[in-house]
This record gives sequence, C-alpha cells and structure tokens, in this order.
Amino acid sequence: MITTGERGWWIATQPRLVESVALLASLGAVLGSTACLDDGIKPEPRDTTPPSFAVITPQDTVYDTDGDRFVDLALTWTDSAGAVDWPAVRVRSLAGVNGPADSGTNLLDVWRVERRDTLGLVAHETLENLLHGGTNQLEITLPDTAGNVRVDTIAFTLPHGAFVRTLVTGLVSQISHGVGLVVCPDDRRAYMTAGRRLVVVDADSLMILGIVFNSDVADDLQIPLCVPGDPMLYVTERVERYHRPSMQWAPRVWPAFGAVGIVQSRQDPNILYVGESITGGVALIDRAQAARVGSLALPPAPPNEFVFDLEVLPEDAKIYATRYVEGGILVADPSSGQVLARIAVGGPSWPDLGRTDAIVLSADTRWLYAAVLDGDPRGVVAIDTRTDSVVRTLPLPDYVPQELALSPSERRMLVTVQDRFPGLPAYNVLVDVPGWQVLESFPRPRPPGEVRFDGGVAFHPNGKLIFVGHNLDVDVYLSREPEP
Repeated sequence: MITTGERGWWIATQPRLVESVALLASLGAVLGSTACLDDGIKPEPRDTTPPSFAVITPQDTVYDTDGDRFVDLALTWTDSAGAVDWPAVRVRSLAGVNGPADSGTNLLDVWRVERRDTLGLVAHETLENLLHGGTNQLEITLPDTAGNVRVDTIAFTLPHGAFVRTLVTGLVSQISHGVGLVVCPDDRRAYMTAGRRLVVVDADSLMILGIVFNSDVADDLQIPLCVPGDPMLYVTERVERYHRPSMQWAPRVWPAFGAVGIVQSRQDPNILYVGESITGGVALIDRAQAARVGSLALPPAPPNEFVFDLEVLPEDAKIYATRYVEGGILVADPSSGQVLARIAVGGPSWPDLGRTDAIVLSADTRWLYAAVLDGDPRGVVAIDTRTDSVVRTLPLPDYVPQELALSPSERRMLVTVQDRFPGLPAYNVLVDVPGWQVLESFPRPRPPGEVRFDGGVAFHPNGKLIFVGHNLDVDVYLSREPEP
C-alpha cells in the first residue's frame, strides 16, 4: 500500500520514468537495426590498387615486329578491381623525339595507333616523330576508372640507322650502275643517274615517279646538280639539262665537253663550275645562256686527267678539285687560276698524294671531307680549309670508300664503299661526325659471284632518310639522330 508520502514521490518521478523508458526503447531499436546489418551484405571496400601492364614489344633490342624498321609498341593491361581507363592512357619519350613532338607530348596523339581498348594497346612509331638511336625510355601512364594510376617506364635500345628497303627500277646492265644521286629540297625528289637514264623518286612517299632515257648522250650519265628555284637539273656526261616540272630532257649546254664534277659558284649563282674529262680542266657554265663561256686558267694537267668532284668556298675564294691522275686534291684561286695547294689524302706512309673521287664541304665551309680510296689508311679524312691540311682520319682499311654525304645537321655522314679483298665483304657505314666514329655498318648482300656497286648517296632534307645508289636500284636507309 502506498502511503501519502510515497504517493507524492511516485507522482514526482513519473515524467523522468517515461523519458527513461522512451530512451531505452530508442536504443533497442538502434541495436536491433545494427543486428540486421550484420546479418546482411557489407559495402565493398574502396579500390586503391592501380592497374598493371605487360610489355610485348619493345624489349631490349627487339623493337620491330612488322619489318619496317620503326618501333612497334604493344602492351596488354588489366585492373584487379575495375576497368582500365584506356582512352586516357599516355605514352611519352623521356628523351624527346626527332620531330615536332617533345618530351611532354603524348605519343599516342602523334604516332599511328592500330588498337587501344580494354585489353591493351598497339601503336607504331612514325617518321615525323622518330625516336633517337641508342637507349630510349618510354613513360607509360595507365589510369583506371576508380582514379588509380600506374606510372612506369620501359627501356630499350635502338640502332642509330637501319636499312629500310630497295626501290627496284627493273633496269639491268652488266656495266652501268648508279653513279650520282641528289635530293632537291624544293621538289623533294631524289634523282639518280643510272646508265643513260635518270631515275626520279618521290623522297617522301618512296615511290619511283619515272625513269627517263636520254637518247642524246654518248656515255653514262654522271653527277646531277640541283639548284633550288631553277627548274633545270644539271647532269654531267657533257652538261645535260633535265626539266624537272615536265620530267623531260631539254637541250644541253653548248658547246659540249665531257664532264663529271659539277658545283655552283658562290660568288655568281648563275655560274656553274664543271670538271672536264681527259683535260682535267674546270669549265664555266652560264645557266641563263645554257652555254659554256670559258674555263679556269689552271696549269696544264697530265693526259687523261679527270675531275670527279668539286667544292668551292664563299665568294669563290678557293675551289677544290679531285685529281684522278695526279692524285690528292688541287686547291686553286678561281679568279686567277693560281694553284694554292695540293692536298695529300693518302697519309704519311703512302708513296703519292693518294686518291679521292668524292669530297663534301661543311655548311660553315670550315671542313672539307674526302673519301680516300687509295691511301694508308683508306677511309675518310677531314681537311681544315683554313690551312688545307688533313687534321683527322677515320680509317676504313678493309674497304674502298666511294661516295659520302652529310646529313642536314652535319652530325651524321654516310659513306658508301666497295669490296677491297675477295671474300671479305665491305659495309656501308654511318658515321658520327662530332665523335668521329662509325655508329652503324650496313651489309651489302648480293648473289654469289655478282659484283655489287654502291654509288651516289644523299640525305633527305629531314635528315631521317638516306638514299643510296645500289647497282641500278635505290636503297633507302633510316637515320636516327640525337636531339640537337
């Protein structure tokens, strides 16, 4: 029984009791709800693992799977918890490329992408954005759809040059071969003399555009000279003129004398210097008149002297002429004909001046390079044009150097050769000019018993392709230059 005092206490505590009961009920509801969650499916943990990839190619020195001498990039990828965000994949060259792209460019934007999907990537290097020779590193950035990113690099080694292909002309001869070759920068065509024909090649597409016969010549065509802006190509045998736009022969320079070497004057661009056969003289050709207008007053040369190549300094301060009979290189003042020097290229132990048929001048005219085919050693020499003396020799003692050409940057030189010893094959060589060493050697295969002739050589204006006369065909090489 509740007394009056207890009844007062009961009445006083009722609101708190009600609140406590409500609180306990609420807590029970929460605990009951938690118990239900424990019995159900828990939320998946957040994906924090980046995707991964495997490299199929390039690896080490294996880089080309389709035989075109360009890098083939092939990757496979997976993501453990989701999906690779394959449209956002990036590839960049840490050393940059030879082309308009740089080390920050996504190469997938400038290379040819064959396939890029959920499984992987296949992409192909392009000539426009070419990797460098030597060690290369490609950085691969691979994201997934959860926001994770894998960044890793792959390293591999590329040759500094490679044989690409032969452009087959279909011409056959037992005695003729490609002698001279030039690439004209204004029409981007390569012109090679091949017997009494001129082979015309599109230097960009590597397609033969024409093979044009000259019925007026008495002997094989020799050296083509391109003067940018002049529609005529000047080709020695005598001095023939080929109209480049119409791809037809025009009337030759008259009067006509046999000739081989040819170079444009630097003092008067209208004048060509031409090394004439048999006499060993140097004639003057007026382009505007298409006429032989005189010759340099050089001392008489020995009988049957030939001038196979010529170079001239700015303002025609000096002219350099190779000598077939006398040997060496004749240096003269074109204005007076005075002989200034005779450069011996054969080396100190060689009994005479040595012999070269091919010379090339650096753009700054500081250096004259000569391919030494008779000397000790045979090879390439660098001549200081201030002193007209040999200052560097690159020996190629087992070969007979024939022709040479500098790349537009002048960091590379290609030298074509002939075999010196029976049974010992000779190799065309790509030379690093600043380092003065052979970077790559290119085999010169031929059927058993056949003699192979490697003649004229010229670089494409982009410096990445090289054209070489091979018998009556045209070989194409790839050159991977470093960054400037």
